[in-house]
Amino acid sequence: MSKVWVRLLLFFFGLPAVLLVAMWDWGYHFPLTVVAIVISGLGAGETAALLRTKGLDLNPYLPYGLGMVFPFLAFLENARWLTSDQSLILMALVMVVVFVRQIFANTEENLQPVLSKVTGILFTLVYPGFFVYWILKINSLPEAWLLMPIYLMATIGNDAGAWTLGSLFGKGSPKPFLVSPSKSIIGFVGGIGSTFGVLVIAFFVVPHHLLGSSLPMVLGLALVLSLTTIAGDLFESSLKRSARVKDSGDVIPGRGGVLDSIDSLLFSAPLFYLFLQYGRF
Repeated sequence: MSKVWVRLLLFFFGLPAVLLVAMWDWGYHFPLTVVAIVISGLGAGETAALLRTKGLDLNPYLPYGLGMVFPFLAFLENARWLTSDQSLILMALVMVVVFVRQIFANTEENLQPVLSKVTGILFTLVYPGFFVYWILKINSLPEAWLLMPIYLMATIGNDAGAWTLGSLFGKGSPKPFLVSPSKSIIGFVGGIGSTFGVLVIAFFVVPHHLLGSSLPMVLGLALVLSLTTIAGDLFESSLKRSARVKDSGDVIPGRGGVLDSIDSLLFSAPLFYLFLQYGRF
């Protein structure tokens, strides 16, 4: 089966399954939280694998655990078992442990790579876990069972729109980014149009002014989410290009690794949450 058909099957069957899990409002959205924590851990493992191609000697197991820290703290906050200040303290303690454990290097050979090792460990802590944290924070808001599917459709729809329009009409279109030479301007237009379409439809269809009552604000949100969604995709492409690999992994048929499937979601999550908190009028 070609990758095109695999991607289409994932979109038409996998996406509805993801949306159903996202709408399952049980136990502080526990099903989605479990999925997000596992995915974040796997994504951090893939990040570590990319870093190893540049010679960083990282523990083979530690990144998986570090990748789960931020989303797990988000769940504890959503369940009101922790405050955001307490989460910040715990995260500071995790970083202190990462720093302090390096002073116990007992040979010169172990001491030399400390700088690069700490940098790599902190990167696997933050990417993708820090951004998954903000995805899960959407679950702390009223009507999250509707807000989360809107967010997912706006970002995943961007990726799908870019791929569809780029595949059909992008061969002769300029391809402005070295980090992802297959992505065309036509594809970016398709992605941006998809995000605008999802949010404008949600603005008029979803009840109770869930995105606020100001259409210009929603259009501004659509522009910001479009650009950050594209930026998230391009950033992950830059990591793969630096590592000289095509995919971040081979977990998902037709998609590659976990990071290949969630990169578009990451950078837009904090801004969507910020809009929901302060931008709805």
